Amino acid sequence: MPRHKKNIVQTSAEEVEPVPIPTSALDVVVITAGLVLLIVLLYTLEALISPILIIGVIIALLYPLRENKVAKNIIVLSGGLFLVWFMYTVEEILAPFILSLFFAYLLHPIVTQLETSWKIPRWTSAVFIICCVIALVIVLLVLGLPHIIAQFEGILQSIGVISTQFVEWVLDGRFIKVMQKYGIQSDQLRSLLTTTIAPRVEDILKGLLKGTFGIVSGLQVIVTGIVNIVIIPFLTFFLLKDFPLVRHRVKMMIPKKRREQSVQFYHRVDQILGRYIRGTTIIAILDACVVSIGLTLIGIQYPIVIGILSGLLFFVPYFGFITILSVSAFVASLSMGALALPVISTVSFLAVLHIIEVYVLTPMLIGEKIGLHPVVLILSLFLFGYFLGFIGLLISIPAAAIIIVSIKEWETNRKKELKLEGEV
Repeated sequence: MPRHKKNIVQTSAEEVEPVPIPTSALDVVVITAGLVLLIVLLYTLEALISPILIIGVIIALLYPLRENKVAKNIIVLSGGLFLVWFMYTVEEILAPFILSLFFAYLLHPIVTQLETSWKIPRWTSAVFIICCVIALVIVLLVLGLPHIIAQFEGILQSIGVISTQFVEWVLDGRFIKVMQKYGIQSDQLRSLLTTTIAPRVEDILKGLLKGTFGIVSGLQVIVTGIVNIVIIPFLTFFLLKDFPLVRHRVKMMIPKKRREQSVQFYHRVDQILGRYIRGTTIIAILDACVVSIGLTLIGIQYPIVIGILSGLLFFVPYFGFITILSVSAFVASLSMGALALPVISTVSFLAVLHIIEVYVLTPMLIGEKIGLHPVVLILSLFLFGYFLGFIGLLISIPAAAIIIVSIKEWETNRKKELKLEGEV
């Protein structure tokens, strides 16, 4: 072998050699003294200590010893905990980025189709589509927002009437006669209902409805916020414009020996996200329109508010359907005529619509199921909803699916490594 090549090989070998772990007594004493002084320094800087400082110290101490399994695991675990803390701390900042990524995944196929079929530059297609979406949102807000607010206020005002009617129904019906048999007089029962039970029921119902419809008001704040109105379209535009470039850059950041495996994993995640976001959004829009029209035909009050709420809650499996069914049944009880007829009609309509969405539209537009066990699905809803609010509920299903895919990928790779070790 030529001498210069031999030197290159030796230099490369020296570069990849791990830093040796000190074994002499003097090295151990020096390192121990350094750690003690570091702890003292951190104690004096107690008011300035943050997770960023701690993770920096951990990496600075243990990175030279990264070949050691214990040190490596500590670095990985610390990095994971730091990521959780970071996501929790900047959740409000991440909201527009998450929404922009959501819209980018939603609109990416349209931009790609215009680019490939119509030969329209990608940036032009992105600008055109975003402008169309903004115009549509403005028109819907101008035309629909006054009606939505009026209907929402009407629901809250009707709660007081319903609680009063309930008290009168109880006192005028057979219930009062049954109570008199047990020694409870009508005057006592009337006083109890009017002064204690009725106000509490009214407060509970108003609290539930305000909490439920708070999603609408929360989205209204997001839409009307000056910063987000400016940032979200711009972020969406740049994500749409540079979607292929972003993918390529992410690929190039992966080491060559793991690139093929990582690209396969990325494609699986990309399919899950794209299929779920686009399919679920289309079904949610259809759900909102059909529920609004259907409840209008049935004669239920406040159909627009219920329709919008139904579309939003479609992103939340199980709980979304139960919530909209309960709210719709309650609102149906405010309608004129026989009490049972509007409630039965509303519940039947929503049940049939839900069956069609789950068993017909979902397989057609989303494809095969995400594959989450119901327990995992409900747990992810609670966890993401607790830490990230309504945004967390929206991203809980695809995020949980990605985590499951990552675990399965790790298990597959682990089995391959064990098999190769067994063969050796």
